[in-house]
Amino acid sequence: MADEVQNGAGHRPVTIDELIALNDEIVALTRAGIPLERGLLAAGRDLPGRLRGIATALGERMSRGESLPEALESSGAAVPTVYRAVVEAGLRSGRLSTALEGLAAYARGFAEARRSVILALWYPLLVIVLAYGLFLGIVTLVIPRFVAAFQSFGLPINWSLRLLHRLGEAAWVWGPLLPIGLVLLVAAGAVSGRATALGGGGVFGMLRWLPWTGSMLRGYEAASYADVLALLVEHQVPYPRALVLAGEASGDPAMAGSSRKIAEAVERGLPPGEADDAKSAFPPLLKWLLLGGSREANFVDSLRQMADRYRGKARNRSEALRIFLPTFLLFGLGATATFLYALALFIPLTSLWSSLSNQAP
Repeated sequence: MADEVQNGAGHRPVTIDELIALNDEIVALTRAGIPLERGLLAAGRDLPGRLRGIATALGERMSRGESLPEALESSGAAVPTVYRAVVEAGLRSGRLSTALEGLAAYARGFAEARRSVILALWYPLLVIVLAYGLFLGIVTLVIPRFVAAFQSFGLPINWSLRLLHRLGEAAWVWGPLLPIGLVLLVAAGAVSGRATALGGGGVFGMLRWLPWTGSMLRGYEAASYADVLALLVEHQVPYPRALVLAGEASGDPAMAGSSRKIAEAVERGLPPGEADDAKSAFPPLLKWLLLGGSREANFVDSLRQMADRYRGKARNRSEALRIFLPTFLLFGLGATATFLYALALFIPLTSLWSSLSNQAP
């Protein structure tokens, strides 16, 4: 079974929902005190689809003496790097289940954001496809008849009708753009469902440009970073190594890079504030704490308080995203469609009537 997973579906990245389900199994086994190798082998018989193969493969590798990080590393691209980083951080701190629960909250926040965006886009995209098809039919079929009518009556052709006529003549160039864009959007939506999207690149990066989504995702990342760093520092993991692991576990490449720079400064005996170019990657309060408060007695408690604060703000943003994004999209698309139809139909028609009435005896 392990070879089957490794040679087949094991190298294909798991989805976010599959990663959350696998994570929940590992957390439950860890809290129950059941050896992971036995628990994963038993769970593999009950899990559906690809999760059965992945859990069984992990259990078999651990039964042969591999650690959980080594077994995850052997899974190739099936399990994302951020998950391996969280596992390593949890094992180093001695509180694997707590670290994995923090990642689960982040992964669920990302999945919720993705579902909210997809649901918000579904109806507006249906509207824009219908509007686009009607606009294409108007400029290719109706507008040439308007032009012929203006010419037959010897009337001057205004700028809007001339522009629409040229658009109709060039429809073979721009007409396929929307179908191509929809295909790319569907492909992007499929890719965004993979757990590798938790690494922050690709489609994940595109989500940051949507209203509320960027701040919500950064909130979950900051909360994950603060939680993991607090665990590591509390269990006396060397501070530079703790910074690197927390950065990798956050899921944000920029935050991970900044953490490495701060860690390098600390290892050279410099204060964290010497890593000037790393400051902008963190939220203001977390940045202040990292660069100035790491030697404070209440450093761990401060990190946990910040994690709760950032996670709460991210949940509020998620609720706002679910409620307001569909409204804003529908309003914007409705206004755009109204403008296009006014330009494409009503303006030429009123211009024709006005010109005919001016020429009447």
